[in-house]
Amino acid sequence: MRIGIVQITSEFNSNEHPRLKLLRDEIIPTFLNTVGGEKYTLVSPPNKELQALVESGGGTFVEYTGWKKDKSRKFREGMQTRSEQWVAFLDDDILPDTDWLERSSEFLSTTVPGQYGFRLTDADDNRHEFGEDWMQFASPRSGLRHRGLRYDINSNYIEESPTSYVANSFVHKEVYSMVQPFGIFGKAPDVSWSFAIKEAGFPVGFILQARAYHLGDRKDNR
Repeated sequence: MRIGIVQITSEFNSNEHPRLKLLRDEIIPTFLNTVGGEKYTLVSPPNKELQALVESGGGTFVEYTGWKKDKSRKFREGMQTRSEQWVAFLDDDILPDTDWLERSSEFLSTTVPGQYGFRLTDADDNRHEFGEDWMQFASPRSGLRHRGLRYDINSNYIEESPTSYVANSFVHKEVYSMVQPFGIFGKAPDVSWSFAIKEAGFPVGFILQARAYHLGDRKDNR
């Protein structure tokens, strides 16, 4: 089974920006070593340092400058460089755990085409403060509020919801070829993508055993 990576980033206002340092020093090198450069794509505004780092490891660097207008376009640009059966679509603050790829591969090898998220925690295994891995979108008609859905790795419990969605996720080629990321000038493109995938007849699910670290800080003022 083949797995590729599309990771996206935005323009930084300083070479010492915390998120840029994480990308440069930890995140990109980890993906290049874990997945292999030939399976890794970074979509970014022009950045010679990041481009040199990605390409020196055998990866693909794609320039795109329209982040503020269309985040999803970055994922679509990256898709054009990948041909794997499964592709992980990731923001720039996701650092894989040591067995993230192995656990994900085990799950994906026996499941049907769809979109599947995975656990996002800090280094102490605490779920990200906003619960942004397995989510429920608000539905006034159904009396549902926007919140993180519950799960438990010890009991293998995963809470289900008719409005569940995932953002950072693995997506099968059958799915991303039919239902591409979208959302020009739109709000919540991750929610829209999951809902469109469901409407096309594919499942949106969760890989309980796979964990990555969500290192982003909403106060970093990108």
